[in-house]
Parts: sequence; structure tokens; C-alpha cells
Amino acid sequence: MLIECLTGRNPRILTENWAQAKIYHGVFTGIEEMFIAGKESHPDFVADAPIEAAKFLQYHYKAEKNSPDRLKKDDIILCQWVCNLTNKGWDNILQANSDNLIDWGNSVLSSIDKVAYGDKEKNIVNMTIYNASLAKKGGLKSAMGNLFESLLLYSGLSVCGLRFAKAEDFSSAKWPCFTLDVNERRQVDAQIKTNLRQPGKINIDIGFIGKGNPEIIADKTQRFANAAGSSKKPLHNTIIIVSAIPETEEAQLVVRQATMLGAQVITMSGKNWVHVLGKVLKSTGIQGLADIPENINQAREQLNETLPAPEEIIQSIPKNLSVPEHWNS
Repeated sequence: MLIECLTGRNPRILTENWAQAKIYHGVFTGIEEMFIAGKESHPDFVADAPIEAAKFLQYHYKAEKNSPDRLKKDDIILCQWVCNLTNKGWDNILQANSDNLIDWGNSVLSSIDKVAYGDKEKNIVNMTIYNASLAKKGGLKSAMGNLFESLLLYSGLSVCGLRFAKAEDFSSAKWPCFTLDVNERRQVDAQIKTNLRQPGKINIDIGFIGKGNPEIIADKTQRFANAAGSSKKPLHNTIIIVSAIPETEEAQLVVRQATMLGAQVITMSGKNWVHVLGKVLKSTGIQGLADIPENINQAREQLNETLPAPEEIIQSIPKNLSVPEHWNS
């Protein structure tokens, strides 16, 4: 999987169907079973659910720390879904103000009563599942992005010939190396120590973006520039890796601006981008780097021989991952 993603495959092709099979359907079925069980003990359980969920949330937020009205985290999330909220909705719609909850619950029921199709109870169940889907998809997208960013940086920089150094050993290392998750005026996803006089360090940021949000590139560019100061080309020793660059005029302008400021922008999707990364690193003069073939099939053959073992990758990246038990069976 890593070899394919280092040479152009989109990781989300691998995660979306896994998520719907392993996560989404279990959550949706659980919600339906909850409503069925609730109605067996209380005929109006489904019809009253949005306002009751809003009440439970209000009790929770107004209760003292050790009060029995305080809800567990999972129950807070479930109550939010039932009354047409997510964490973002709680913050952005209700301004995280518990005094708004009862009016909100009543407005949810009022809006459902006015729906021209389907029956009330089915629409309440559908609304809850819809909010669960929003929350789970958003959470999974963020989690998978964070996971793949570290996996791909560690793997890509390793096959390019750089050694990994833990954060505490990075500054004293006597050879070209890289580390992950650096906080130095601003957070960067990876930093390379070149053992050259100039550049001494190279900053790397990586991100997964879609066609509609080229502002992520602009944000990374601006934050790097601010951290670097006001030199003529403040991003001269910066590499920005993104999943895709939209063909829009706005996106292309952002990339040109980043390039004018000295940054190298590398696209992952559909590209043998680890080859490009290797070329960019070699152009700085770093010694001992590997030559990654430009041909994708040849590159994949080489990566199959040089990529660190999966166990080593998992144990090295600073994400508190563990090797699955079935790998050892």
C-alpha cells in the first residue's frame, strides 16, 4: 500500500470502502436498533427523542462535575446526533451555550413536522443517521490524513536515503537525517538536517486537499513565509507536498506564488512523486541519497527492496501506533 501511495495512488481509495464496511454500517445499525428498543419500552421514544436528547445535553452542561447528570463522551455525541447537531454544530450553531438547547430541540421537532414526505419517526431516525455520517466522515478524514501524512513522509524520506532521528537526537546528529513533527516557530510535518553549510535544514509540510480548497496550499505557504521572516525568498528551503493541485486559476496562482517565494511544490496524486522528492533533495547537495527511478514500475521494484519493514515504520513514527497482533501470527 505504501509503495503504491508513494508512486501516485490516492490513499482514500483504500480507506473509504474500508470505513463504510468497518465503521459506518455498524454505527447506523446501532442507531436503528436503539430506536427500536426504545420504542418497545416507550411508544413515544422516537417521536420525543430530539427534545429529550436536548434536555439530557442541557442537564449535562449545567451539572456539577460529579453529578449523575453528567454524560459520558459517547452519550454526548449520540445526544447531539439525535437533536440534529454535531460537535461543530454545537460550537457554531448554538455557540456552545446550553441555554439554547431546549429551543433548539423544539425547533428540530417543528421542522420535522413540516416535512412533506416520509413519516415523522422515520425522518427522526434518518436525521440521526445523517448527523452520525457527517461526524464519522469528518473524524475519519482527519484521522486518516494525520496517519498517512506521517507514514508517507517517513517512508518517502527513508527510501530517498535519509536516516530517521527521534526529536531528542535530531539536533546532535552528525549525518544527514530527518525527524517528524517539529515545533520551531511554527509546526512543520518534517525537517531534514542536511549537514551542509547551506541549506542547513529543509522544512517539509504535507497535506491532503481537494479540488475545492487550494487555500490549504496558500495557508501552508503563508505560515512558512511568516516563520522564515522577510528575506527575498523566505521559502527557499521549503518543500510543500500536496495530494492534488486543482486546475482552477486560483489554485495555479497559489502554486506560482509559493514557487516565487522559493518553495518546491510536489503533487502526489497520479505522480511518481517520490522520484520528484528525491530529485529535489539531491539538487540541494545532500550526500548519500538514493536515485529513485522515474519509471513508476521500476520505482516500485526498487521501493519493494528498500522500504523499511512495516513493523519498523510503525514503531518509529511518533504516532503511538502498535503492530497488530495478527501480523505476528
